[in-house]
Amino acid sequence: GLKQELFHRHKEAQQCCRPHNLPLLRAAQQREMEAVEQRIREEQRMMDEKIVLELDQKVIDQQSTLEKAGVSGFYITTNPQELTLQMNLLELIRKLQQKESESERAFS
Repeated sequence: GLKQELFHRHKEAQQCCRPHNLPLLRAAQQREMEAVEQRIREEQRMMDEKIVLELDQKVIDQQSTLEKAGVSGFYITTNPQELTLQMNLLELIRKLQQKESESERAFS
């Protein structure tokens, strides 16, 4: 939205500009557009970092909850191999729970 607004503003300025000033105006507009694009990239990077930090906190909360519940193999860690193992354990637990639910439905 910001880029489109800037584009329309630039277009209007170019239409009102005298022909001999047009190269200067376009150069200034190009610098302004590059600055806006840099700002957008920076804001996107900051948003991505914020999301990653929030996800990391969710993982820590989950590890802590499962550890407190006494689920074997769960404790707070940032080791990628241990995280992969914990993810696999969660997937196994989910599949076992799903099979158990299916079995209960079959025998009801």
